[in-house]
Amino acid sequence: MLETGATALLVTLALVAAYVILKRMARQMRKGVDLATRQAIDAVTMNWLDDGRLHIRIELPQGMAGRLVLFFESKEGQVGSPVHEANDASTSIDVSVDVPGEARALVVEASAEKLFRPLPSRS
Repeated sequence: MLETGATALLVTLALVAAYVILKRMARQMRKGVDLATRQAIDAVTMNWLDDGRLHIRIELPQGMAGRLVLFFESKEGQVGSPVHEANDASTSIDVSVDVPGEARALVVEASAEKLFRPLPSRS
């Protein structure tokens, strides 16, 4: 009976150790993936100007290689054509645009990510 108990304890200890090792390996692999897929956009800020146009500022970490597209979206989908396109942008983009009446959100699309931001309330 003592041998069976000791064997069960050793098997349980081995299973717990294997579980902990596998969890740590999975966490390290996820960290590696997060580091490998660096985000292309740091921040998006929007404010309404006095003339009714929307001022959009996009912060990029260290400039961005590739294409960046801004467009508006309604409940049905994309509204009109893109309002701004940039290739190989520097560290920030500042643009002021007219907003269609049916637009509900701004979409910022880069090569590695796509952000949806609701339009700010007009105050």
